[in-house]
Amino acid sequence: MASRPIQILLIAAHPADSFDAAGGTLAHHVAQGDRVAIAIATTGVRSHHWALLEQKRVSGADFDVEARLKQAVEEKLTEVRNACRILGFEDVRDLGFDDDDILVTQDKIEAIADVIREVKPDVLITHHPYESGGFKMHGTIGQCTLYAWQVASGVGRGRQVRHHVPVIFFMNPQAYIGNNSLEYAGTGRADLYIDITDVITQKVQALDSIASQYYAGPYSRKRAESEDGHLGNHASVAYAEQFQRFLPMVRYTLPITDADLERGTEAPEAMMGRRAEMVGGLAPLPPGVGFTSQYRIPQDKYKD
Repeated sequence: MASRPIQILLIAAHPADSFDAAGGTLAHHVAQGDRVAIAIATTGVRSHHWALLEQKRVSGADFDVEARLKQAVEEKLTEVRNACRILGFEDVRDLGFDDDDILVTQDKIEAIADVIREVKPDVLITHHPYESGGFKMHGTIGQCTLYAWQVASGVGRGRQVRHHVPVIFFMNPQAYIGNNSLEYAGTGRADLYIDITDVITQKVQALDSIASQYYAGPYSRKRAESEDGHLGNHASVAYAEQFQRFLPMVRYTLPITDADLERGTEAPEAMMGRRAEMVGGLAPLPPGVGFTSQYRIPQDKYKD
């Protein structure tokens, strides 16, 4: 643990990405006195605002997306700010890019570099640059962030300040491996798991804020079990988040904790009991919301 509070900056492609992949970890750092800021490259309204997408599908060419866009952006920004407050921080920055602007470009790199210079983080968290083989907004922002890290580390132009971030983590680096054939050619691996069991309910409540993607209610609870619970099972805890460090770790001695030592003598019952704990899926649902089977795909629709 660092001898002083640290500043963390998370760069995400879309509003919910930071909570999906690192919400529990951010809550831990806030609780121990560290500072946290997030910058979202896009508000996700063109790809992640489900009501807007459905309106466009139903109305077709007659639907004026741009007339609805400002309201949708404010809805998404309100959601992400509410989620951050639940996790314990309020520093949210919108970089203002459209989420159909999907290429690695200099303006995105410079915008992220400016945030790095302003926030002066000790730790930078972002997407793996080759997520989905690099052909996805997540991968684009991961690549832009690494380029921005280099730009911010340089002398800059004119009166720009210089800031070098010593530690970078990729969040959920194996999230989509198996989703397409390009994922298998990537470099994503998990070399760090954060046990978030004690804050999983807080994370579920933060995800409840992302109502425009229908996260609120049943989905955020199912997600806690299927995603964070799945990663926790890998780490022999109930719930976990997964990271990959970009640069090598340098220590004076090997990084061994008391938790590591205790696993050498614990009974199998304790290990299995820890993995089996279920909290996220049992978090109280918002009023008037319940699980439903009405959207199941009938068996006959699976016939070839």
